[in-house]
Amino acid sequence: MLTAAHKKLCHKMTQVTPQWLEILQRLCLHDRLSVQHRGIVIAYNLLAADQQLGKKLVESELLEILTFVGKQEPDEKRKQVVEAARDCLIKCMDYGFIKPFS
Repeated sequence: MLTAAHKKLCHKMTQVTPQWLEILQRLCLHDRLSVQHRGIVIAYNLLAADQQLGKKLVESELLEILTFVGKQEPDEKRKQVVEAARDCLIKCMDYGFIKPFS
């Protein structure tokens, strides 16, 4: 919630530890869907906060993670997680980081 409300915190998050990106990636791949959802929402908030910050995320393995999650069928349990990953991918398309698959 804080990363959504304060863009400044999105930048601070990247300065707290050098492993911030690895931690975020682990959250986005977590076995518990609630934790995975939180990680993907944080990734979306970072993407929405700043285009340069979004570029760092896209240049990492996080893009592959979001693509993998976003391609899954959104059954009742995974619906929020899959939709959040797709929102991230749409934001990446808006920035021009990726192109839609045709």
